[in-house]
Parts: sequence; structure tokens; C-alpha cells
Amino acid sequence: MSENKWDQRRYQELIDLHKAISLLSLEGISAVLVDRLPSVFSIDYFTLFLYDQDKRKLNLMCHNHPEIESSFSIPLSSSPIMEAAVLRGQYIREQDFSTSSYYRGADNPLFKKGYFVSIPLMIEKEIVGLLNINDVGQDSFDVGDLDFILNLSEFIAMSISNAVLYEQTKKLAVTDGLTGISNRPNMEQSLLSEFGRSMRYNSPLSIVLLDVDHFKDVNDSYGHQKGDEILVTFASILKKFCRANDIAARYGGEEFLMILPQSNAQGAFKIAERVREEIMKMSFVGNDSKFSVTTSCGVAELNRDYMKNTDQLINVADNAMYEAKNSGRNKTIIGSVEKK
Repeated sequence: MSENKWDQRRYQELIDLHKAISLLSLEGISAVLVDRLPSVFSIDYFTLFLYDQDKRKLNLMCHNHPEIESSFSIPLSSSPIMEAAVLRGQYIREQDFSTSSYYRGADNPLFKKGYFVSIPLMIEKEIVGLLNINDVGQDSFDVGDLDFILNLSEFIAMSISNAVLYEQTKKLAVTDGLTGISNRPNMEQSLLSEFGRSMRYNSPLSIVLLDVDHFKDVNDSYGHQKGDEILVTFASILKKFCRANDIAARYGGEEFLMILPQSNAQGAFKIAERVREEIMKMSFVGNDSKFSVTTSCGVAELNRDYMKNTDQLINVADNAMYEAKNSGRNKTIIGSVEKK
């Protein structure tokens, strides 16, 4: 095959791979690379790590190593060659890794003897990941091989950056900016879905509406930053007591809501009480003194005979919560349907 035809074939392979990994999720990009990268390059092994600059950690995104786990994280400092590639912002190539100054023994399946190249995946000057190519065979890579890999790495970096940005944008659309838990629009959609599922399958569904007691006084006395700290702490406690299918959401201001599928009122009451007791234990510091906060909780269970929509369910929880506030606060009350 002539050099010109070889270049044309490689160029087409590059374009095809670029198209395949464009506009995909990280999972989609991983699947394409695992399926096609080894055969396109005729290589034995590859690993692709995402780089967390703030934590200086490498998070394994995909690979074709049979000896390593599907995903794990390592400190950047634990891999001299990858650390050097990140610090220099350029690829590092070793013709035989076992004779390299970066070699740390044969026990690590990530780094086998033979040809090895570690390539930073960069968008402008920001490193988003690292692509490692390892070929243990006798044939070494030539300049054309390396040039092809470097060109492809630019496409991979672009695709990863786009996928991460998309995931971040999608997450921002459904999470509360301060607390990091579900926002109200996403909560309403989730509750509607769980309401419908509960109606169809005759399964229990309960919600808990929670309000931080005397929150205005806290803001007035200790400032809004301290108030924000309390809300973030409150949200973290809700997440702590959420089961796999439960949802914690910021309902508005200092109000929060928990969606508890497969829970009746008594089960939801127990969860609410655990949350309330945990919040009571928390201590905050403001104006050189310690203080604590409490919460009032209202529980509502779906009643199929009298409730036809999610507003009615929320209304029962809301009334129960205000009953808790009006009867001394710092308590949980199970609401009941007003039968007409």
C-alpha cells in the first residue's frame, strides 16, 4: 500500500472515530473507544483517565485491561509518568517502559513493559484527562502512529469536554444551586411520576414537608451567610436519611420536601423523626456563641380514595407542618385528608 493511500485510510479512520464520539455522554464515548481504539491503533492496552484538577486525582473513565477494575481513582502523585505529563502539559513517550525512569515495578497492571505513551487531553490550556497507550509487542510505534494518536487525542479531549459540560448543564437544571439537592421544578416532576406509579400499582407513597423553625430570626441575628450554611447542612442531613429511591428537594426558602416511595405514613414519620433529631444535634457558631436550630415536619400519605393529584398530597403535608408549628414547633405530625 502506498504512503498516500495509507495516509488517506488513516485520515478516514480519524474522521470516523471523531464522528462516533461526538455529542455523546461519557458512557457513550467510553463504549466507542473500548470497542474501536485497540483495533484502529493495533495496540495491546489503553487507559483513559479524567483529571480532577481541584483534588489532583485521576478517575478511570475507560480501558481494555483485563486485570484492572472497571473504575477507580488514584492520586496524581501515585503515577510519576502521568504526573509528569500533566505538569509539563505535553506527551511523554517511552520506547520500553520497563527501562524508563518512571517504571516502578511489574506489579502494577496499568504499566506493562514495552512501548508506552501518556498524552494529556487538553482544551486550550486546561487538562481534562490523560490517554495512555501501552503496546507490549515487538513492533514500536513510528512517527506516523504517534501523530495519528495525538490528532485523535484532540478529538477525544473535545468530546469529553462537551460531554462534561452537557452533564453539568443538565445537573444545574434539576438541582438547587445552594444546597445541591433537587430543585422544586424537578421535585414536582419526580412527585408526579411517583404519584402516577403509586396509583397504577397500588403501592404506598408518602411525603414529608419540613421547615426550619424561626429561620427569619436566624438570618436577622447571624446573617444570611450563616442562614445559607444552615440550609446546606439541612440538605446534607436529608440526603443522609434518603434511601436509594427517595428524593430530597428544596421546596422554597427554608422549606424542604422528601418524596418517599414504598413508604406509608408511619414509615415516613420515622424517617422524619430521625431527620428532626439529627438536626437538633447540630451546632452552629454565630456572633461568638453556639446555637442550634429545630425543624417542624408534616407527613402525608397518598390516599387513593380522596386524592386525585399531587397538589392535594402536598396540601395535607403542608397543613400538618403548620399544625406542628402552631403546637410548639420541633415536632412531626401526620396529616389527614379532610373528607367531604
